[in-house]
Amino acid sequence: MTPPPISPTGGWIGALIFSVLFLAALGLFALRAGELVTLLAKARPEHRTDHINERIGSIFKVVLGQSGVLRDPIPGIAHFFTFWGFIIIQFGLLELIVNAYNISIPFLGDSPIFASILDFFIVFVMLALVVFAIRRAVFKPKQLQSALHGPWDGFIILGLIFLVVLTLTLVECFNYVATGGHAWTPLAAFFSPIFTPLGVNGSTLAYRVSWWLHIAVVLSFLIYLPRSKHLHLLATPFNVFFQNYKPKGALPLLENLEERDDYGVSKVEQFTWKQLLDGYACTECGRCNTVCPATNTGKPLYPKEIILGVKEALFVRSGEILGQDSLYSKLGIAGVKSDKTVEEKEAHHEPMVGGIISQEALWSCTTCMACMEICPVSIEHVPKIVDMRRSLVMEESEFPQEVTSLFNNIERNGNPWEISNDKRAEWAAGLGIPLLSENPDADILYWVGCMGSFDQRNKKVATSVAKILLAAKVNFAILGPEESCTGDPARRIGNEYLWQMQAMQNIETLNGYGFNKSASADGAGEQKHRTILTACPHCFNTMLNEYPQLGGDYEVVHHTVFIDQLISDGKLELPEGFDQRKLTYHDPCYIGRYNDTYDEPRRVLTVLNSNGINEMKRNRNKSFCCGGGGGRAWMEEKVGKRVNQTRINEALETNSEVVAAACPFCITMFEDGVKGVEAEEKLKIEDISEIVAQAIESKQPAVK
Repeated sequence: MTPPPISPTGGWIGALIFSVLFLAALGLFALRAGELVTLLAKARPEHRTDHINERIGSIFKVVLGQSGVLRDPIPGIAHFFTFWGFIIIQFGLLELIVNAYNISIPFLGDSPIFASILDFFIVFVMLALVVFAIRRAVFKPKQLQSALHGPWDGFIILGLIFLVVLTLTLVECFNYVATGGHAWTPLAAFFSPIFTPLGVNGSTLAYRVSWWLHIAVVLSFLIYLPRSKHLHLLATPFNVFFQNYKPKGALPLLENLEERDDYGVSKVEQFTWKQLLDGYACTECGRCNTVCPATNTGKPLYPKEIILGVKEALFVRSGEILGQDSLYSKLGIAGVKSDKTVEEKEAHHEPMVGGIISQEALWSCTTCMACMEICPVSIEHVPKIVDMRRSLVMEESEFPQEVTSLFNNIERNGNPWEISNDKRAEWAAGLGIPLLSENPDADILYWVGCMGSFDQRNKKVATSVAKILLAAKVNFAILGPEESCTGDPARRIGNEYLWQMQAMQNIETLNGYGFNKSASADGAGEQKHRTILTACPHCFNTMLNEYPQLGGDYEVVHHTVFIDQLISDGKLELPEGFDQRKLTYHDPCYIGRYNDTYDEPRRVLTVLNSNGINEMKRNRNKSFCCGGGGGRAWMEEKVGKRVNQTRINEALETNSEVVAAACPFCITMFEDGVKGVEAEEKLKIEDISEIVAQAIESKQPAVK
């Protein structure tokens, strides 16, 4: 390695001073990093090392490609250049560090190509900082605000980045003038006329001063970074790598219920290491708040505050978790943010659930997963909320009073109402639909669900689905009284025990009829192809994604997908353009974001309606929840605007006459919402199957 044109430290004494400062900064950084890692190591274990190829790919796409942040263009682009500027500047920093020992790195110290790339990013980082500063100081978007700390941490970080870039530019400029143009960079050449009057000696001195200033800022940044909100710079790559690759619609299983001492999370140390890592990785961008139906309708839930609350609880309890005699505690680096007041610090020495995180916030969640969908760093909000609900329900018996009857009825009657389960098949009277006990070799089991079986409005949907299957000559049957609630609402509310009880009962029934894919149907090694069909996204999701946790491995299909396949296979011929009404389609959360089913329902509607679909402004993976998920269909909505009315107003903005739905909960919530906004004469709510059944009955299409 060749020596640099000018030694910034001026000799071995300067190099020694630099070495001491550099090692001290690294030591402080390592101490804090060690504390953070140790806190994760003491958390509950969780397996996140499957799907290695996909995990590596996510690093390239999400971290290096910044795909998540770029979904919000203006701050996204600014963040993209800040991120890559940070990476490129590290190479420049490496060159400046070795300069301290009078050496230079080939292809860095004397490369005009690298100098040009570095200066390009310096310029764009400066522009990005301007964007960030204006956004925070002038526009002050609510999503960037937090109840857990003030705004100054963000400004401190912007200031440090600005000083890093500014001092680096000064280093370049003074070095260029002092070496007579030998240390060329585009910015130095551009600004050199300003500094030329200093002469060689003055520029040399200024170069050394600016070099020390740059190093001081960088080392300060290094020490401050793991103690600030920008801890996410370090944690994000790991959080993205360890993201969930199990079915995203499945909540984590609470194992060994009969042997456990706890049944959820009431203390921060009961979370898994990945759940705590989410807090480290949170960028506090607040995008989750912007899409949350509870937040958008004035409820006391802010998904970002849930994640920050968990992190705050962790840092407050870090001394106890690590042990009061730990080196970290003795050095007093518990990690509390610097911009808290004394009152704020004292106030946060309180329980996590019911203190830092309010119960009202937890019960406001519809589990729609919009927060997880939009998060640019793969944070998993919903499982944390349900874990805390589990503790409230199964340990404290603290939950909304109105769901008491729901729990009791599911346990006693196998459905959410005070209706005997023996009446589950009464809706099918006169339709000629066999029970599975009468037709045990049926190819398709139509899982009707509680809403289709007992709710008067949704019985019409069940009837429409049956008529479609009969028209397509599908060999199907229903379970009737042998069917019982899948337990989905109980699980989302937090009653894991009741869900597992219901799930095991249903799994035993389904396995008895040979629907488990893991079992051979005839004992000879060949398995009969059998499918469970349901019109309820909640039944669909829990049977497809969650029953495997307890040994129930089934092929489950949603009715919109099945109808689309019938049309594609030519088994169901529908009159094209049958429905001339203006219609819009609502994506249910549990087949949309939970299971990525977007195109099939639209293909069916496009066949039926030549006018196409008038999409609402929030559609597909950005769809706005109906408000009925997470057990909210059985809870009173006492605060803010009603979620269902908010969505209905979005439908009315499309000037549609019909909202095509694909979920019984959505239908119930929307029909209530239509009444609430007094739009009964303007807007009808119809399941896709009802529109298809109408087409079949009116045109009598040929059936193959």
